[in-house]
Amino acid sequence: MSKVKEKNQPDLTKLIVFGAVAVFVLTGGLYAAYLYSKKQSSNIVLPGGTTYLGPSSADESTSSDQPPTAPIRFTAPPDVTWKIQAGNIYPYSFSYPSTLPLVFFPSDPSDSVAIAWGNIPAQQNILLNIESVQERDPELVNRPRKEFVQNWYKHFSGLKGVAKVETFTNTSGLRGYKASYLNYADASPNVDVFFEIPTDSKLMIHLANGILDPTIFDRLIDSVKWTPEAPPTSSP
Repeated sequence: MSKVKEKNQPDLTKLIVFGAVAVFVLTGGLYAAYLYSKKQSSNIVLPGGTTYLGPSSADESTSSDQPPTAPIRFTAPPDVTWKIQAGNIYPYSFSYPSTLPLVFFPSDPSDSVAIAWGNIPAQQNILLNIESVQERDPELVNRPRKEFVQNWYKHFSGLKGVAKVETFTNTSGLRGYKASYLNYADASPNVDVFFEIPTDSKLMIHLANGILDPTIFDRLIDSVKWTPEAPPTSSP
């Protein structure tokens, strides 16, 4: 009987070792999948705005009366003061309610501005960014800017089509396009606005309204300006 036991002992040891290795491999695989999903979460397109793919560090202002849960719309009283925000890289500017907390990404090449409100991560709630037609869709560089707007949804997995695109001009004289895109629920919950840039046909100003009250968003859109500095004049 002792001989049989000794003969079976190596097989039991192998099973224990094999089980330990299997558990280690499975645990490692699950952890790797977790890290990958965490990394990919910043690329999800959410209703608050466009995907932010730049640095995660930000210079942000906060509001003590920020609601504990995400509300449907941010609004402000009629007598609230409005501030002017200018771009760090590009010469855009716009007005916004002083009670609206904004987040700035100083190292972001798209010069984006986000909203930090309602417990929505700022990286997923971009208000304004500069779109590069060259990088987004090189085939449309020499095409009318409206075609870029009509095809913009194709670069985002959460959108399946365009409902309508309206052309307008704001009070600063910028030619704009107000677009409504369809998600896979056949709904258009957000409004995206694109402005042509008079001095650069390869760039467009993009704004997205996910949480702003429509009247506030419309006023903000009407205030958008592009004011590049004039080149220095040479003295005679």
